[in-house]
Amino acid sequence: TIRVPQDQSTIQAGIDAAVDGDTVLVADGVYLGNINFKGKAVTVVSVNGAGSTIIDCGGYGRGVNFTSGEGLSSVLQGFTIKNGNSDGGGILCVGTSPSIQNNIITENIGGHWGGGICCDIDSAPLIINNVIARNSTRDGGGIACHVTSSPKVVNNTIVGNTASNTGDGIVCVTYSQPVIWNSIFWENQDSEIYVD
Repeated sequence: TIRVPQDQSTIQAGIDAAVDGDTVLVADGVYLGNINFKGKAVTVVSVNGAGSTIIDCGGYGRGVNFTSGEGLSSVLQGFTIKNGNSDGGGILCVGTSPSIQNNIITENIGGHWGGGICCDIDSAPLIINNVIARNSTRDGGGIACHVTSSPKVVNNTIVGNTASNTGDGIVCVTYSQPVIWNSIFWENQDSEIYVD
């Protein structure tokens, strides 16, 4: 277990120091900037949950990048992720299948796809027990499923997201086939789920 900030001063430094199978355990606080799992099968988890541990992008880039072949053993758990500004403002998955659980993903802005989460190009993350709220973008205010992506969206609350084009809650396009189970869609601006 690598403890942040006791052993490493930032979450990214903790990931960089970790090897597959390690846990990066993050203390309460606000952590500025963005993180990248860099293909590592590690668990990044907060000590006391999303209400106490915040990744704040400060309006620059996205919160978390899964873009290097990560699978279900790459776990992000127990963070508030906010103020991202890019495709996948909160979290971007490209050709990856991480586990995203027990987070609050809020107040992020997507450039085009996915204000909260963007699943792109054969991505199949497990998205479970999250609150995805008040994110905005062009397509897929809460979650965008793009180019043959098939996320499992389980036990989430997807609320108050906006898209200027389609899919305020979730948009699913270009042969994407998500599994959506036992999730609450509420007060997303126009369309809760858009499938094309």
